[in-house]
Amino acid sequence: MSRTLFITSSGTEIGKTLVTSALAHQLRGTDTLVLKPVVSGYEPETAAESDPGRILMAQGRPVTEEAIAAIAPWRFKTPVAPDVAARLEGRAVTAADIAGFCQRAGAGRETLIVEGAGGLMAPVAERETFLDVLAITRWPSLLVVGSYLGTLSHTYTAVETLRARGLPIAGIVISESEGGGNIAELTRSIAAFLPELPLCVVPRLAGAEPWGQAPRLTQFLVDKSASGVAPKAPAEI
Repeated sequence: MSRTLFITSSGTEIGKTLVTSALAHQLRGTDTLVLKPVVSGYEPETAAESDPGRILMAQGRPVTEEAIAAIAPWRFKTPVAPDVAARLEGRAVTAADIAGFCQRAGAGRETLIVEGAGGLMAPVAERETFLDVLAITRWPSLLVVGSYLGTLSHTYTAVETLRARGLPIAGIVISESEGGGNIAELTRSIAAFLPELPLCVVPRLAGAEPWGQAPRLTQFLVDKSASGVAPKAPAEI
């Protein structure tokens, strides 16, 4: 892999899958693998509505059980944190399992994009979170945050958490929350507090294929030979 990106967020239900699907759509026709290794609340009967199903559709690929299994090997029926879902279903997964699967699957590919489950520190095992997956892989993170009240503190906390582990950050995407605040002011605040990080806004998008309406996000892709921080780009408001 020459380019890798881990899609994470400051919380859950913020917009990671929309951002991942938009990137998958924008990278169609390239040697790109997009993975969602862990997913909770998965029902085979509604596979097309699941996160891996949406990723496949964004790539123009058929949503089959085989295709979903290839990109999301840990699928749990219970819609709770992965560690709880695994325990309830008599299964187990570790940070090393997730990292190893993604690294093997992405070997030799030009671009690898991996979407986490829940927020940055959503637990995957009793004493491990997705932050531990990143500690193994050292993938650059694209942090997806909302525009709700309190998002500034959540955003800065997530950034400081990544930096405390010495982990690279590719940039920040503000995914507009339903009934969210002033996007322009929020963007200015984050840009002023974290001027070294590229920043982009994804507005609330409607329709059956919202990923096709998203702004360009491929500028966040980082070559693994680079420093791990994407070049600074003007904030898109």
